[in-house]
Amino acid sequence: MREISTYVDIDATLGHVWEVLTDFARYPDWNPYVRELTGEVRVGATLALRTQPSRGRPVDFTARVTAVTEGVELRWAGGLPIPGLFGGDHGFALSPHNGGARVIQDERFSGLLVPVMGSIIDRTLENFERMNQPLKEWVEAKASAGAGR
Repeated sequence: MREISTYVDIDATLGHVWEVLTDFARYPDWNPYVRELTGEVRVGATLALRTQPSRGRPVDFTARVTAVTEGVELRWAGGLPIPGLFGGDHGFALSPHNGGARVIQDERFSGLLVPVMGSIIDRTLENFERMNQPLKEWVEAKASAGAGR
């Protein structure tokens, strides 16, 4: 198993962050990596994702939602069609931090192919990091616009 993790601090409430992370239809508006995401925010739901890595072609895959705790955690898992070869358990964890929110994004990779997938895993971390600043800016802009109502 191998785990990667990155985080971003956002000057907004956990509720604002949760609203953005679970508004899958709007991912193309702010997310440079996850360009399409469809499905329901409920445990057991199937998600369809299209990612656009910084290097390479788009990647389409499905995942199953494994955890939903409103304002706290969203997780999904997917992998190759043959169980045990290569899979990922992806998550967003939200927590209060310095009057705002901290979002930790992680993925736990498992399976027989993990030892030979090092460069793909490293690039996945780079792509997660590419999401941090746009997520921060999008959430903070939405929170600011909502405060002005």
